[in-house]
Order: sequence, then C-alpha cells, then structure tokens
Amino acid sequence: MLQPTSVLRTALFVGLLALPLHVAAAQESARETRSVEAFTAVEFRVPGTLHLRQGSDRSVEIEAPPAVLDQFETGVDGGTLELPVDSDDTLFGGLFGDDASVDEKVDVYVTAPTIESVSLAGSGEIVGENQIEGETFGLSVAGSGRTRLDVNAEELDVQVAGSGTTMLKGQTDALTTNIAGSGDLQAADLETRTMEVSIAGSGDVEVHVTDELDASIFGSGDVHYRGQPSVSTSSFGSGEVGPLE
Repeated sequence: MLQPTSVLRTALFVGLLALPLHVAAAQESARETRSVEAFTAVEFRVPGTLHLRQGSDRSVEIEAPPAVLDQFETGVDGGTLELPVDSDDTLFGGLFGDDASVDEKVDVYVTAPTIESVSLAGSGEIVGENQIEGETFGLSVAGSGRTRLDVNAEELDVQVAGSGTTMLKGQTDALTTNIAGSGDLQAADLETRTMEVSIAGSGDVEVHVTDELDASIFGSGDVHYRGQPSVSTSSFGSGEVGPLE
C-alpha cells in the first residue's frame, strides 16, 4: 500500500511533467495580420469566433494554429470580406479531426469604419466588441451559430435559417425579421418602433416594440414582446403572439 507521502510525491511529479505540456498547448496558436481592401460587409464561415468592432481603422487579424493560418485565405469581393475565401469544410475537418473543438482554436478580429451587413454560416459565433452604428444593418445566420451584437441603426434586417441563436440589443426605428427553422431571436433589449416578423417553424422571438408589431407564424413558433404596440397577427399552427412576462 502506498504511503500518503509517496502518493503526494507521485502527484507532484505528474503535475510537474504536465506543466510543460500545458504551456506548449497554450502556445499552439499564432496570430497574423492580413492586409485587405476596404469592405462594408463580412461573411464568416468558420467554426470559430469572429470578434467584430466598429472603429476608425481597418484591420483583420487571425489567431489559430499555424496549420490553419497557412491555408486560411482572406479576401474582399464586391465590398464583402470573406472569411475564409475557400469555404470548403475539409479545411478544418482535415486539420483537427472529428473530435477537435475548432471553435476554441480559431479567433478572427475584424475592425472597420463602416459595417453594413454580417453573415454567419455554420456553427461559428459572432461577438460584437462595441456598438455598431449606421443607417442600415443586415444580419444573416444560417446553421447553428450564435450571434451577440449591439446595434444602433435606422433600419435593421435579421434573417435566421436553421437552429442558430441571435442575441441583439440596442435600438432601431424599423426591424424586419424572418426565421425559418428552430432558430431564436433574443432581442428584448433591442428597442424598435416598428417590427415585421415572420416565423416558419418552431423559432421564438423576444423583442421590445413601442408602436407597431406585425407577426406571421406558420408552425409552433412564438413572438413575445415588451412595450405596448398595436399588434396584428396571422397564425397557422400553434404559435402565439403575446406580451413578454
């Protein structure tokens, strides 16, 4: 039987052996700055995290393992920053394998003076590092990804297809939302004067509307709202429209 002192020494020895491995793992990622043309839209097709910031300077930085950086091409097409240019899923599946958690290894940092639209495809995440301001802003989410943004725009258009979760706060004058599938829009902290929302499926919407709400539901999706707007609804299925409790 091992004595307590022997067990302690063994645990300490194993811990010291693991320390260099942990340090090495933390150093697996590298960071690169990419030179790109001016852009006002971003397409993100990576199972990682996009850190989005509106600022006076334009910059694109990628933090990932060197093997990913070598194959991760960036470019601008028609004013849209493509991340990556090649959307072939084998880029990440082949490098990390089926059991790898890619979203913990790929971070993209984007700053631009004007951001008019952002689209997310797949299982990635978009995080707004500050408030995005402008006359119009469009957000498109396709897949199971997550989005967290603070937006101040006169007109806001949100399109969700799939099971993704979209979290918005800020303010807008007119909000248009279309949800196809089981995706959710959590926007109780987004104040809008008017809203038109259409749900086809089981997606749910929470929002703050002050004046007018027009909701169409085909399926079991629900719309819950803060405020006291005039409400017009059309529902085909078990979906409901009502105040947010």
